[in-house]
Amino acid sequence: MEALTTRFATRLLIGTAALLGAAVAVSAPPRLVVEAPPSLAAYAREVERLDPVAFLPAMELTGLFDPGDVRVVVTADGSALATRAPSWAVAYAVPAEGTVVLIPTRTPAWPDDGLPDVVRHEVAHVLAFRAAGGRHVPRWFDEGLAMAAGRPRVIEDDLREALAVLTGPRLRFAEVDALFGGGRSDANRAYALSSAFFGDLLARHGSAWPKRVLRRMAAGEPFEEAFRGATGVPFRDESGAFWKSRRSVERWLPIVTSTAAVWTAIVLLTLWAFRVARGRQRRRLAEWEAAERAALQEQTLEPGLPEDAGDLGPEGNEDREEIQKPPLVH
Repeated sequence: MEALTTRFATRLLIGTAALLGAAVAVSAPPRLVVEAPPSLAAYAREVERLDPVAFLPAMELTGLFDPGDVRVVVTADGSALATRAPSWAVAYAVPAEGTVVLIPTRTPAWPDDGLPDVVRHEVAHVLAFRAAGGRHVPRWFDEGLAMAAGRPRVIEDDLREALAVLTGPRLRFAEVDALFGGGRSDANRAYALSSAFFGDLLARHGSAWPKRVLRRMAAGEPFEEAFRGATGVPFRDESGAFWKSRRSVERWLPIVTSTAAVWTAIVLLTLWAFRVARGRQRRRLAEWEAAERAALQEQTLEPGLPEDAGDLGPEGNEDREEIQKPPLVH
């Protein structure tokens, strides 16, 4: 039950801190300045209608309670702005410019689920950059914070994190950062590991540790020094503890044996069985077609006639014509 208890505590910390702390300290939520061509005006209106309360978790985690304006550019797939992102990405942030670029005609995929989640995620990147005083933060920290601020956790997060930790090699978090520059599968593993590590740190050190790190960085401290000052623990010790605890079978047993995980496994097994059956059927049909073609080739060879075929008479001629007709095939 340790994993489930940790997850519940993490969600409770973020939710409580965002609603209570931000409600007291917020000067104003970020104001989204949306730009879009007429053909994408419907998406722009959807962004403009987002509830400002949706940004409270990001403001609480970053400690930025007067975040200012964030420019949101809605662009079409294939545009010059869209080509700057991987083909599977539906948005990206340019924090130094305070800009979020949305490509809404692309289909959102994990870790986001819908346009509102995407916007909250990318705006969190801008806020983290501003809270750090424009200094570079590690990608795993940036993405872990954005995922925590972007939407509530779902069972898919737990399953992906389990797979990322248990099925792949142990990595230093500098190597996790490098995975984001790879293909879709590498990026998914990087997202999962970042979310897992950031969530564990929230559960151990509380929801205030990210903003303490960012505040120290804004004051000029390097990340690892800021991390130690904010948590009281060296970063290397925390990353080592993460891998040790996450690779414990007891850690993941409650998750992988949960009802949702069991039903997910049933669906995946059903799809796999269907695929195997279809493959066998295709192979069987191919074998039948090959046998039928071979039989047809044998039957279409002209059959031999008896030596006295010339003396068969009129009836023999009719038989000859019948013999010479090709067989019917259906």
